[in-house]
Amino acid sequence: MPGLIDVAFAVVLLVAASLFEHYYFWPRFRADIASGRAGARVSGYRRGIAGQWLFGAGALAIWITMDRPWSALRLTLPAWWGFGFALAAAGLLALQLWSVLRLPQERREAARPKLGAVSFLLPHTAREYGWFVALSVTAGFCEELLYRGYLVWFFTPWLGPIGAMLFVVAAFGVGHLYQGRRGAIKATLAGVVMAAIVLITNSLIPAMIAHALIDVGGGTIGYLLLRDRQPTSLPAPARTPRSTRTTAP
Repeated sequence: MPGLIDVAFAVVLLVAASLFEHYYFWPRFRADIASGRAGARVSGYRRGIAGQWLFGAGALAIWITMDRPWSALRLTLPAWWGFGFALAAAGLLALQLWSVLRLPQERREAARPKLGAVSFLLPHTAREYGWFVALSVTAGFCEELLYRGYLVWFFTPWLGPIGAMLFVVAAFGVGHLYQGRRGAIKATLAGVVMAAIVLITNSLIPAMIAHALIDVGGGTIGYLLLRDRQPTSLPAPARTPRSTRTTAP
């Protein structure tokens, strides 16, 4: 049964952190990107990584301090077939990447507007892409731990396992409103898929892997469409014909 420390942690995670992200983190991130500040995306990715690991470590610290079984958090290995969901996510990622890589450059450029409200979040350079991958892996572990693990466990005594999962999925979707309504809907649907994987396998691990792969795939596709192109070579300067050269006095 959750204790006072769990109530405090859930309130901070669902209320305080959400308000901070909505009114400070994302407006600042957007403003930095819009202003063209150097390293704005990398700084935002780093802050996101630090914040998620802070909450993830907090949840684990509470769990260890209270000496609770890992099975109650679903942080245990699933049956072998449970990893099939992770393999399916890897296959989907490979298919998406293959489809984008086959596009000629002009079609990639034409596809950029389809990224919509999330284009500001996606990496545009190789350095940004590396940090985005780190953010994706972090989100795969920490968001599943917090939303499909800790918070579901927290609300289960009052809502039941299915009701708790549905409530947390809704909260997960609301937390992605910074991506616009369309992005929030996609995040909610992704949350439903992750919740189904957790309920079917009774483990967070396949969902963590699938979540990370899906995020990496989205970032990779965005990078392939948005990356800054450098000219491969510069045209040689035209030589002035000898007969037309001026002679210095």
